Amino acid sequence: MTAFPPDSSPASTFRQLELGLRWLQAGDEPRVNDAGTASWSEFLARAERLPANRRLRWARLWPATALPGGALALSGLLIWPHGSGIHLLLFLLVFGLMPLGLMLWHGFAGLVLGRGPWWQRLLIGDSDPVLGLWCARQSLLAQGLFWLAGLGWLWLMLATRQVMFYWSTSIPAVSGRVAESLRVLSLGLVEPPAERMIAAAEAGAVTGWRGELLADTTLWAVWLSQVTALWLLPPFVLLLVLCQWRLSRRVRYWPRWNSRLRRLYDQLSEPAVHYRAMQGEEPASTSSARPMVTVSEVPRRAGFAWQTNPADLPPGSLALGDGGFAADAARIRERGSGLDLWYIEARTVPTGDLADLLALHREIGAETRLCLLARDCTDEELRRLRRTWSSFLERQRLDLPVTLVTVTGGASDNGAFPDSRIEEAP
Repeated sequence: MTAFPPDSSPASTFRQLELGLRWLQAGDEPRVNDAGTASWSEFLARAERLPANRRLRWARLWPATALPGGALALSGLLIWPHGSGIHLLLFLLVFGLMPLGLMLWHGFAGLVLGRGPWWQRLLIGDSDPVLGLWCARQSLLAQGLFWLAGLGWLWLMLATRQVMFYWSTSIPAVSGRVAESLRVLSLGLVEPPAERMIAAAEAGAVTGWRGELLADTTLWAVWLSQVTALWLLPPFVLLLVLCQWRLSRRVRYWPRWNSRLRRLYDQLSEPAVHYRAMQGEEPASTSSARPMVTVSEVPRRAGFAWQTNPADLPPGSLALGDGGFAADAARIRERGSGLDLWYIEARTVPTGDLADLLALHREIGAETRLCLLARDCTDEELRRLRRTWSSFLERQRLDLPVTLVTVTGGASDNGAFPDSRIEEAP
């Protein structure tokens, strides 16, 4: 798997999110065939060629729908009397407790559980931890805008008409502790309303909104704005900053959180294959095969048998090429001074190990000679074998005498090559 580079992209977080979502909607097979992507930012840049997600625009504007919702919620509280009264406890429930609970839930779901809100599948249609975190941040913005819209509409109503604040409940336990509860909500940081103001607000529901203290609506509006801000602003700012920080990091490492995106990134990160010659280009050879001594019988002297059965050779021949290079080199150092011939099947492909062992044999002072066993070869095959071995010795810079044995037979009594003659290669 390709190592994911932690590079920083100059694009904004939302731009990276939008380009990454294009890749997710492209399917498992990428539509961009270029390979060799070096970084995450380059991978995202290639998504410019893919179609954009139109629903992402609506998801980005989703928090704005909370603005009319806040105004409608406040208008719903103005139900009595004659559309001019706001119940204090209902106001704290709608614009205090409910936004705070939703903020904490969306923050926990996005930051800890990696889950988005319910509307994520409706607008984006993809379940992903990074997208879920972004949608959770959008929900936090929506709750904040809902609260701001409610307060804004409240002060606009106060500027254009008189709004009464009251409270009343049929639960005696709640009714007896309203003043104490309102003081607790202030946390000692906001000046709580006086008990006579609280009592007047409760009496207003009984007396039909008659009383001088009921006319002082600005005091209640200020206190409600302050106490809700005290409970909502700190968690809202903290959760929003945490979501934005976590989102910026996750977008940079998005393939670690999404297996399909990781597969696409790995596929496009595979570098293009280039082939490079390990050695320089060999110059064209213009020389013909070197002259070789051609005989019709195998010499009787023992020698090294390279990848051939020593039982078919003169007694005392030592097999090479069946074990490792180190073992062959040890045998040459041990027996090389007494053996000068190398018996090799002419059809054997010469290798680098053979060249190194021949060079080692010469280094210890032996007079190395090659004896190529060409069994049942036609004239055309003999010419090809001469060229092959001549090219091998020339490339390895081995100036060795070579004898080509053309027929199988015994050796002469004196151990010399019988009927030896020099045959020029055509």
